[in-house]
Amino acid sequence: MEETGLSWSPIYSGLIGGLVVAAMVFLKNNKSKTEGDIHHLEFGLLFKGFSIAIIPFTVFVLYAITQSYEGQEIAASLVGLGFVAGAIFFPYQAFFVKFSYDNDHIYFKSPIAGDNKASWKDVEKVGYSWLLQADYIIVAGIGRIWCSNMLNGYGELMEFIGRKKK
Repeated sequence: MEETGLSWSPIYSGLIGGLVVAAMVFLKNNKSKTEGDIHHLEFGLLFKGFSIAIIPFTVFVLYAITQSYEGQEIAASLVGLGFVAGAIFFPYQAFFVKFSYDNDHIYFKSPIAGDNKASWKDVEKVGYSWLLQADYIIVAGIGRIWCSNMLNGYGELMEFIGRKKK
């Protein structure tokens, strides 16, 4: 028999999720790894751990979808689709996308875009997506480069771009 009234479980899970995200943002390093004059932006260990952990959690969610009640199939499938997208996107970003820069060039590498090098003069736009809560740089010949605030060196990059715009 189901109890009626307030359940604290959603509140607890929301708080835990919020604390994990806050930890990923606040425990990152504002300084990038440098190799000579080149600054390498990368995700920290907490984000990489999250990216790996989401894969088995997605398998669990997909299993739970098979146990959903009649009438919940569409909602459960949409939740599952979101988890599958995250289980692909987060590890891809954390382990396969590389972004670096120096005073003259931007270096971007990904399995989809390939290995690219462009001048800062090729930057067409720097913007912010309120939907994705991330900054981006549009570079001729490369396209849109997403810059998450969870990247080590993100603060340093934003200061550098601010100086470049002047």
